[in-house]
Amino acid sequence: MPPLSPTRRSLLAAALALPAAARAQPAWAPDRSVRLVVPFAPGGSQDVLGRLFAQAVSPGIGQTVVVENRAGAGGVLGAEAVARAAPDGTTLLLATAGQLTIAKAVGRRLPYDPIADFAPVAHLVDSPVALLAAPDLPGRDLAGVLDHCRRAPQPLPYASTGTGTNTHLIMEDLKARERLNVEHVPYRGAAAAFNDLMASRIALMFVSVPSVLGFSGGQLRVVAVTSATRFPALPQVPTMIEGGVAGFEASIWTGLAAPAATPAAAIERWRAEFTRALGGEVVRPRLEALGSIANGAGPAEFGALLRDDLARWTRVVAPLALSLD
Repeated sequence: MPPLSPTRRSLLAAALALPAAARAQPAWAPDRSVRLVVPFAPGGSQDVLGRLFAQAVSPGIGQTVVVENRAGAGGVLGAEAVARAAPDGTTLLLATAGQLTIAKAVGRRLPYDPIADFAPVAHLVDSPVALLAAPDLPGRDLAGVLDHCRRAPQPLPYASTGTGTNTHLIMEDLKARERLNVEHVPYRGAAAAFNDLMASRIALMFVSVPSVLGFSGGQLRVVAVTSATRFPALPQVPTMIEGGVAGFEASIWTGLAAPAATPAAAIERWRAEFTRALGGEVVRPRLEALGSIANGAGPAEFGALLRDDLARWTRVVAPLALSLD
């Protein structure tokens, strides 16, 4: 290589003297408005969360982030729209297990591969699930309730918010681990199940913490929560692990995904913006009311969660012979 000319040498020296931030390439930014697809109808907790994030990240990204509600087929329609979108960083999915892991585990015929067709961006929040028991179900605490359910001479009915949902599969996982004599009764939502629980027509149910926090029809008997630590809004309620079920955790998680092949620079920019929003004044004050706990893990960790979640629910579903299509 020929020696540097004085001009080239001076330019190089000047460049090396610049601060690292000035030498770095400009961060990726979208050149038009961005779609954040929420695969649920307006008004629910996921929609509220999506709109909070859209409001929080729009100023920093320099473009409007527009929430697009694509409800239908348990969120599959919304996920499909993102999987088929151009991988240019301007279409994002507010993802839950219902579209990416449970849907495949329960054998639904999906128009996309939930692992191969998406690029994980961030694990945003977790919403722990609460175990509720009928008022007169024997057992002073979690250990007592589970012992009663093991010894029951006839299967005790438990409720879920639908076949193949988180609340169904979490209970089936607990049933298998703890050898519980319980049987599934699916409901169309938590409200009707709460009525039958309060009347002791069902014995148990798992339900999202937001549903518990929003209930106003009487005193629910909350036995445990499925988070790793106690949930701030229910500090008196122990975790499943504290109650003696070793290693038992579960959450209704929410993450951010993009179409596969989205550039790494775009993935990193979105990770940074959404993670920053988690601790900001728009999102952070609302999380507890939504029954959510900030997470903020990046693409590698969120990708690992997707694979682990899919393996867990596939194992749980295997003996159940579910058919949802």
